[in-house]
Amino acid sequence: MTVVIVAHNNRTHINSEWTVMKTCSGTHSSNFMNYLQLFLQIVVMIPLVYSELDHQTCQERGFNSESLQCSSCADLPQFHLDELVDDCNSCCRKDYAEMEQEKYPRAHIEICECNLGRFPQAEAFVKSNMVKKWGTCVKVHHVRGTLPTIKLLDAQGEVQKTMNIEKWDTDTITEFLNTWLEC
Repeated sequence: MTVVIVAHNNRTHINSEWTVMKTCSGTHSSNFMNYLQLFLQIVVMIPLVYSELDHQTCQERGFNSESLQCSSCADLPQFHLDELVDDCNSCCRKDYAEMEQEKYPRAHIEICECNLGRFPQAEAFVKSNMVKKWGTCVKVHHVRGTLPTIKLLDAQGEVQKTMNIEKWDTDTITEFLNTWLEC
């Protein structure tokens, strides 16, 4: 048996040449071959139907697959960009909200005033009124010598997760807090 699988433009064509197989008794096993061909078609087609585009293809289509959240793809139709939704969904990462996760009641943002100028996005977030959006759930702590970080705390005030936010922009910080906090 020879099976040739050709993938082109996310479509798969399976061409097969069947040689007559004989069992020890000399009978033809076409049923087995038919089942095998069907199995191969299913096995090859499933990953292509549900596949994600590779990073380079996503970049060429204008999507950053490393940071694109799938929830953003749902917003495209409101800007009359319906034709981009399929590619967007193929390039996006599963949202934090879609993953099963624990939410936290409080967060601390730790910064150092002396280093804050090196991180303009974190500085903009902390010095503007953006932090007030979460009320008492988010507090800013000035810790000498530290890089900008977010610490998620449990109900007892114990640190559960620590994230370095020095390269995050204000939108990313906001989205992160909205996703991980339950206040």
